[in-house]
Amino acid sequence: MVQQKQRFVIIDGNAIIHRAYHALPPLTAKDGTIVNAVYGFTSMLLKVINELKPTHLAVSFDVAGPTFRDEMYKEYKATRVKADQELYDQIPLVHQVVEAFDIPIYIKEGFEADDVIGTIAQKIQDTRNKIQKDSETVLVTGDKDMLQLVDNNTKVYLLRKGISEYEMFDVSGVKKLFGFGPEHVVDYKALHGDPSDNIPGVHGIGDKTAKELIAKIGGVDEIYRQVKSQKSKVQSQIKESILKKLQDGKEAAKLSKELATIRRDVDGLKFDLKACEAHTFNAEKITELLRKFEFYSLVKRIPGVDAGEKKQETSLRPELRPRGNKKQISAESKVTTVTSGKDLDALLSDIKIAKLFACKEMLSGANVIDGELVGFVFVVGGESFVVELKKLGEKDRERIFEIFTNEELTIVGHDLKQLVKALQWNNGTMKQCRLFDIMIASYLINSSTRAHDLPSIVLRELGKELPQASEQTSLFGDGSAASSTRGLEVIANELQMILEVYGKYVKELERLDNRGLFDKVEMPLIPVLAEMELNGVAVDAVLLSQLSKDAAKAIDRVSKKIWKSAGEEFNISSSLQLRVILFDKMKLPVAGVKKGKTGLSTAASELEKLRGVHPIIELIEEYREVEKLRNTYTDVLPTLVNKKTGRIHTTFNQAVTTTGRLSSSDPNLQNIPIRTELGKEIRNAFIAEKGFALVGADYSQIELRIVASMAEDKKMLEIFKKGEDIHQATAAVINDVPLEEVTKEMRRDAKAVNFGVLYGMGSYGLASRTGMSNEEAQEFIQKYFSEFSGVKTFMDGVLARAKKDGYVETLFGRRRYIPELASGNFQLRSAAERMAINMPIQGTAADLMKMAMIQTKYKIHGIWDKNDVKMILQVHDELVLEVKKGLEEDVSKMVKETMENVVKLRVPIEAHVSVGERWGELK
Repeated sequence: MVQQKQRFVIIDGNAIIHRAYHALPPLTAKDGTIVNAVYGFTSMLLKVINELKPTHLAVSFDVAGPTFRDEMYKEYKATRVKADQELYDQIPLVHQVVEAFDIPIYIKEGFEADDVIGTIAQKIQDTRNKIQKDSETVLVTGDKDMLQLVDNNTKVYLLRKGISEYEMFDVSGVKKLFGFGPEHVVDYKALHGDPSDNIPGVHGIGDKTAKELIAKIGGVDEIYRQVKSQKSKVQSQIKESILKKLQDGKEAAKLSKELATIRRDVDGLKFDLKACEAHTFNAEKITELLRKFEFYSLVKRIPGVDAGEKKQETSLRPELRPRGNKKQISAESKVTTVTSGKDLDALLSDIKIAKLFACKEMLSGANVIDGELVGFVFVVGGESFVVELKKLGEKDRERIFEIFTNEELTIVGHDLKQLVKALQWNNGTMKQCRLFDIMIASYLINSSTRAHDLPSIVLRELGKELPQASEQTSLFGDGSAASSTRGLEVIANELQMILEVYGKYVKELERLDNRGLFDKVEMPLIPVLAEMELNGVAVDAVLLSQLSKDAAKAIDRVSKKIWKSAGEEFNISSSLQLRVILFDKMKLPVAGVKKGKTGLSTAASELEKLRGVHPIIELIEEYREVEKLRNTYTDVLPTLVNKKTGRIHTTFNQAVTTTGRLSSSDPNLQNIPIRTELGKEIRNAFIAEKGFALVGADYSQIELRIVASMAEDKKMLEIFKKGEDIHQATAAVINDVPLEEVTKEMRRDAKAVNFGVLYGMGSYGLASRTGMSNEEAQEFIQKYFSEFSGVKTFMDGVLARAKKDGYVETLFGRRRYIPELASGNFQLRSAAERMAINMPIQGTAADLMKMAMIQTKYKIHGIWDKNDVKMILQVHDELVLEVKKGLEEDVSKMVKETMENVVKLRVPIEAHVSVGERWGELK
């Protein structure tokens, strides 16, 4: 048997933690603990284990307190800014991760982790002949200082960008980087210094000169020997100014070399080579810890572990892992095929007795419209069944579809909208059983996460891992169960898991007092959205083609203006090239412009700060807007038209936004701008079919009406009850003038603050929107809260309760947990406070719209033929229907009455209704 090559991996813990903390966005666990550095470190550790496959593994950390370098030079690292407390708080958590993997940690007071790592590497080198001559040591770090430790047996695995990009450095790699070998890395530091550690170096010797001196002469000792020697030929080759700098900086060079040199002889470091062997570890312990931090995606990456297994041990080394014992939860269920009326009788009997079943549709194609419904997989009472429709007679097929109309039964599933669409499209079924969708339940229960896909839910709630989606591709083919037994078993086991989760979620919804919202709003909304998606919307292909051409011309026109302003042609879409043009060539002011990973940011939010500084900024904004609309809509919409229906069928997402609002995709209707000319024209491309008209119903200032009701502000309540223009009336109150004397500018400023307060807008935001100075904006906001004191009291109360309870909720009980409210990071906490104020308002508006949609659907089906009146779009506060001509007036009246009376607030709810041939015509 060939002996595995020994690979000793030593990880620089602090370097990885710091890199992860700054590379990753803030990430919080349910209790509010910031864990982004822990996540990054753990991800890196798993990457190292899986890719480098170490035979030995160790981690070293710095120890708080002074080191020998601080005693040598009091200014050592003195210029470093103290890191956020959130970073330091995560170091003990990273220790927990390392200990859970049973990896030894090495530290030494008075020394840095670099010195400990250098000493361990030397100890391994000293014993290499006793172990394995061709063994290698790999040092994992984000610190280039470690490159001085590279030799023929030692490599450095260096983080290059964030925590995902690495480069392995051997001797040749170091030479390529510096122009000399690892033995001179400390000499380079001695001459050039290191600003990050405040190592002085020789004053006036830069990167280029330091490298040239080392390449030409050698190390610092040799350089100074040559400088001192009167007979040295090299001396004559060095510029006089450089010679003087070297002579003046001799002591600094000596000190800098000592500071930069990693010690390889730390006294008293007890290193146990055997303890570093990559042996077995407790899989249950590490998986429980990662679940505690909510690192569900990382659980799947633990080597040799199936996420469903418990109380098991496995090895970090592949060759030592047990074989053939891994449990497969995806192939445990025996699936019974229903092929006769007798089989069907048994299934229907089981369902009626249980009154609860899980179900999944089987399609022959990619979606409901393009594919055929070939059958269903059922799980009821612990048994799994597959029903293939083509094997049943017509009467038996009717009996199957009747199951789904029995209101005494409950269907459990994940993303049940797909099943409902299949039923509506293939059988016209509009009346359904009671629904329990665990995706939507997860959305209500786990509101602080976006992971509501089935594998994430099962892993989070049951600790079990489902097979990857790739294992379920093309399971059914022509619909034959015999040809896809494995696929059916996968589906059946998914349904078993769904039923297990159902049991937990029923109790959790009750505990959170969310069952009413779930049963009366979210579940009845599923068939509404399913019907809307199937209805689709017609588009004007000719107009889209023309808009695409117009957009191309506009981009060409604006590009030429930008190039003229810049004095040269460049790739406007390249942030790097744009940065060079704006800040290096044109020298635009950089004060206040944030820096990204690669330099000054050219993001929209940063360029906004430069408006008015130079005309090129507004041109770039125009270019980006047109380019975005072309790439997202004018060029893409024609490709989304379904060949069978000739319509676009968008997807309405019920479990995505943080406030409860619906979103849409393919296309994203929410992002079509309504103020730009091109945006308006894109809306005009959505049209009614011949013989039909569009009816649009839009809630009027619904969020402000909700604020007035929730805050019970007397002045705001009075304005709405009188039916006055809220923005005009607000301007009159703040400016202390009669309504008729309010100017357009006054109303504009009042509108900005009315809507701005809903999003926690401060003086800077108001100033940028209105042209006020910061002082004027601050005074305006203060006067606003003075006049509308109930709003201020309401906002303060919401924030106080949120900090106390950890969540906010809508009028109807929809909760949003916001653990970031407890963060010590100012930016993170400020964003959380804005969310806490906005969510109850926007979330309540979302709940109102959903309830209005449900009631509108019931009324449509009760009055008109479903083909004569169709709901087709819901965007923001607007609902759009396609109505047979002649019915516009009756439908408009019905929708308006429904939306305005769905609930009673302390102020009247108003909905504006309009009719047109195109979406853009609706007002």
